[in-house]
Amino acid sequence: MRFFAGAFLFFGMGPAFAWNIHQNVVNRVLQDSEFASRNYLSARISLPCQEEEKKEIEALASKIQIRADAVPLLSKKKCGSGKPEALSVLEVLKLGIIDEPDHGMDQDLPDSADPEGYRKWMGGTTGPTSQGFRHMVFPGIEWSSPIRTLQIPFKRAGAAPDRIEFLGEASRDYFKAGNPFFGLRLLLWREHFIQDLLQPFHVTQVPDASMLPWKELLSGFVRQSTHAIANYHYAYEGIADEMVKAPDERGVQECLAGQAAKNFEGWVSHIGLSRTKAAPIGSALYLVFGDYLKSKSVDLPQGVGQIDYYELLNAREFALEEEDRKVLSSKDKQDLKRNEQILFGLKELRTHTCELMREAGNLFRGSLDQALQELSATSKTGK
Repeated sequence: MRFFAGAFLFFGMGPAFAWNIHQNVVNRVLQDSEFASRNYLSARISLPCQEEEKKEIEALASKIQIRADAVPLLSKKKCGSGKPEALSVLEVLKLGIIDEPDHGMDQDLPDSADPEGYRKWMGGTTGPTSQGFRHMVFPGIEWSSPIRTLQIPFKRAGAAPDRIEFLGEASRDYFKAGNPFFGLRLLLWREHFIQDLLQPFHVTQVPDASMLPWKELLSGFVRQSTHAIANYHYAYEGIADEMVKAPDERGVQECLAGQAAKNFEGWVSHIGLSRTKAAPIGSALYLVFGDYLKSKSVDLPQGVGQIDYYELLNAREFALEEEDRKVLSSKDKQDLKRNEQILFGLKELRTHTCELMREAGNLFRGSLDQALQELSATSKTGK
């Protein structure tokens, strides 16, 4: 008799990406009938022509210290080629702008962009991981709970909160200047970072001590710990993304239907929610994946030892009568127990991820409501 244990491990599949649910969250919120009634979703926004968009991006890059070459041009029209292009707010929200901060704008930056030296602890200064210092914050060890909040360095590291405030101010400036296209664009960048901080691995270095390779304690422990935590980090993002896409009780789509957060400007306090979810999510992840993600032969960020998250989420329970259980072989009993652990872990992951996604959806609604409530369904604003 063969059970589910181990069957979700598939090699040679495409790599996972960092917290790759942003546009999926937006899409699900847009499907909600309550949110779809907003008049501002039909408001028309004029896009700048390509040359103007490029010029504005370059000026913005200098101001907020990002790589201009990593910001895509969304306009399809060249300057002087006819009537300016215009899209509804709804159409703009579907362009994938919220994922732009993951496309390289915060990578390979000069030291001046990281005056506190956070990159030393958070991904280095080059390559894809060098953006991490802006997408995470480790608030520091809480001495009342040092094991749960263990991190190096002991003090705060990470620029995500500052980034959120900075982008919020820049977005408001664009709206006040009559440029809703860039106002909305930066607002969506801001939402990206807020959602990043609702990912427990972005606010807690070690969600569960079981993830650490204790057998390597006397030989490369720090290096192997970094490797293992990165694998669990990517695995959680993969399964969370699959839960956002799942249309039924296996997923969290229903959790993204809700009300607009009224206190969304106090988003910093929501880091606490993510921190409190780190331990139960970490424990559930370990139940699901066990020691597999500690293996040196598995490197999810590099696409090695990938997981079929769809098949994992669709794992089924084996219903066996007590009499049938008595005649199982030792191996089958182990497999059955492993299957039960996986299913319990998935249930726990869904419960806690649901709360995080509900928070993400409500914050998104609240942010848009405040920024766009003055746009009417018939307005034709923008430069």
